[in-house]
Amino acid sequence: MQLIEGSFKTIDIEDEARAKAGRFKREYEERWSSLVVGRRHWKLIAFIESLIIAGLCFGMWDMSRQSKIDYYLVDRDGAQINYAGPLKPKTMDEATWDTIRVDQFEKFIAAWRTVTTDAVAQGDDWDRAFAFLGEGSQARKAVADWLAANDPFKRAQDGLIVVVHFNSFNKVPGSNTYFLNWTETTTSNGGQVQTTQRWQARIVYAVKLPSDPKARAANPLGLLATELTFGQEQ
Repeated sequence: MQLIEGSFKTIDIEDEARAKAGRFKREYEERWSSLVVGRRHWKLIAFIESLIIAGLCFGMWDMSRQSKIDYYLVDRDGAQINYAGPLKPKTMDEATWDTIRVDQFEKFIAAWRTVTTDAVAQGDDWDRAFAFLGEGSQARKAVADWLAANDPFKRAQDGLIVVVHFNSFNKVPGSNTYFLNWTETTTSNGGQVQTTQRWQARIVYAVKLPSDPKARAANPLGLLATELTFGQEQ
């Protein structure tokens, strides 16, 4: 009987040890396992975010490397406009200057000929158009006469909208004269096309910075039309 009792006691001790070990394991898991798993998850999230940031940085670098923008610098000295040897390229040929000048004259024509129902924008267009006209010049009188006979504010009140689309330009080589061609589409407020007309203008220009700060902001190169003739293409 004693041996049997002794064997039973041995079994009870082993069971108690296993029970203690199980309780310790459960207590350890309850205290620390969630932290270990959480740490693993946070490491994974940080790694994925690092990959995303690296991809964005590479994309921005690649986009900047493929930029097609060329920056030009001009030097304004009183009424003179000089090419100041900008950032890229080191030289700028006459064809590039033609593109820049024509872009400015297109802004002038769009401001002069556009009709919009937005009265504030129409007023800004009016002012912008005169910023490209030489003071006391034939061109200034021609535009003033046109606007008096074709008041854009009244045309807008009559339900008309005019949009300008530019087609082409030509230049007399070695001169200060450009020919610009454009199409004017007149629609009603409801979008119905009323007329589509093709126009051409001959512009002779001089370079002189406007004295008014607002005009200089609209015409920073100081390209002023001194002679202007225009009409519909036949």
